[in-house]
Amino acid sequence: MLIEVTQIPPEGLDVALPTGELDLGESAGVWDGPASVQAAIRLSRSGRGVVIGGTFEGDVSLICSRCLEGFRFRTHDRFDLYCEVELPVPPDDERKLDEDDLDVTYLEEGRINTDHLLRENILLNLPVQPLCREECRGLCPQCGANLNLGSCGCQTTRTDPRLHVLRKLR
Repeated sequence: MLIEVTQIPPEGLDVALPTGELDLGESAGVWDGPASVQAAIRLSRSGRGVVIGGTFEGDVSLICSRCLEGFRFRTHDRFDLYCEVELPVPPDDERKLDEDDLDVTYLEEGRINTDHLLRENILLNLPVQPLCREECRGLCPQCGANLNLGSCGCQTTRTDPRLHVLRKLR
């Protein structure tokens, strides 16, 4: 959903986004498919910019980093953001940013894209190494069998051949 900054009334604007599918973009092997998310966003004008605050909750299909099985991850969080309409800078001109400028998000064409805003905050809330469960045993390093489903029968005490020299030192 696109919201024009000029359409935000002085008293602010509340936007409720009902549960729906949100495309999270290219997965890089971490998530599988769109997220099912609902959100509430509050937009308030403040000087030259807009203060955006909101909450979201939903489910994301993730891929376990140990066993590569898919699972549903429940996520929820709150976010706050300050945006300003981007100042026109000539393409060949450079503008030095002050430290305060780093806390500001600049809006292109004076519009707020709620899908982009939610996508960014959901991705920031995902675990770096998602696990289907804390005790996940992962895959066998020799045959690739899912060890959560049972033992595969492979030799588990395999040692690195480069370390055999150290056995002679006993």
